[in-house]
Amino acid sequence: MARMPAPAELPPPTTTEPVRCPHFGPCGGCTSLDVPYQDEVRSKEEKLRTALSHHPVLAGAPILPILGANEPLLYRTAIKVPFGWSRTGPVAGFYERRSHRIVDLETCLIQHPRLTALVLVTKELVSSLKIAIHDERTGRGILRHVVARIGEGSGEVLAGLVVQAQGYGKIRGLALKMMERLESIGLVGVVQNVHADEGPGVLGEKTLPLAGRAWIDEVSDDLQFRTSLIAFGQANAAQATVLYGEVMRQLGDVKGKRIADLYCGVGPIALRLARAGAHVVGIEYDEDAVRSARYAAHKNGLDERARFHAGDAGQALTKLASEGPIDAVVVDPPRRGLSPQVVDAIVKSGAARLVYVSCDPFTLARDLELLAPAFAAVAIRPVDLFPRTLHLETVALLQRK
Repeated sequence: MARMPAPAELPPPTTTEPVRCPHFGPCGGCTSLDVPYQDEVRSKEEKLRTALSHHPVLAGAPILPILGANEPLLYRTAIKVPFGWSRTGPVAGFYERRSHRIVDLETCLIQHPRLTALVLVTKELVSSLKIAIHDERTGRGILRHVVARIGEGSGEVLAGLVVQAQGYGKIRGLALKMMERLESIGLVGVVQNVHADEGPGVLGEKTLPLAGRAWIDEVSDDLQFRTSLIAFGQANAAQATVLYGEVMRQLGDVKGKRIADLYCGVGPIALRLARAGAHVVGIEYDEDAVRSARYAAHKNGLDERARFHAGDAGQALTKLASEGPIDAVVVDPPRRGLSPQVVDAIVKSGAARLVYVSCDPFTLARDLELLAPAFAAVAIRPVDLFPRTLHLETVALLQRK
């Protein structure tokens, strides 16, 4: 295997002293404001080492230095906050740790300031318009959450009102007022997402426009995307570019290679690979994300080298392998990791290389052990995508034995 090129040099993580936030402690939005950032990234490296150490078959796996964030504060480009009610009026913010009590948000040191402003204005409008807030204990009320996203490179903002059921006139009135009040921060649209169940998830399956657009345009690494509010997207645009850059570095020269990108979302990895000359098939369960990925492939002139399909990752990979040799597989699964069926499909695919993008070191370690009979870990790189929290992303390169 050819030696991987060295990653672009990044400035060392900021060694700032602990910072102060009036909500820190009870608020579950972040966990590490009370330590210098340099110490935080060291602890995350150690967390990865601990996760791998539970699996003897992974002993000696090369762990590369963590890629820390240049900006560990005010970085989150997406937000989801619940609404509740107090004796003084509506509240909106993050839950207290290990509870469903809402810490009423007045400021936030990890969210983009425009998203914090959106939450505060929305809370004010909910109060003035007398919007009924959903009570999960009684099942009554309309408004559950407000969600929003800022488009990378474009600065466009899209907001969503998560409601118990559609058809309430006051919700459309709220959306129109939000468009009026928040034009200055780049708000281009408000949608409603219908979530009637009392389960733990934030978003339901049905999303309908209320005012303005139902999408935002984004520019990332000179690639153009169009994203809806419910399609998965990384919440730290700057560090996502670093993460995807590490994927490309680990794969090396991909020109002419046939690559499967599983859990591809709206195509940020697949389109980078296609631009570098690979022939990529992206697989994603979410049909809305697949539509966005196809749009982006066409918009960037890459639809001859990047194709996208909606479906089950394991079944799709098995079918692709039956149609011809696969040189490499990229996976970016949810926190629960890979299912046994997907692990089996990867092993049987014949792919020489696998790049695993993980958001949980412990499920990553579990899956690397399951893959160990067929693949050896060549490089494991932690990336701090969510500074000031406990979360850690990792990019692992595996080579077939």
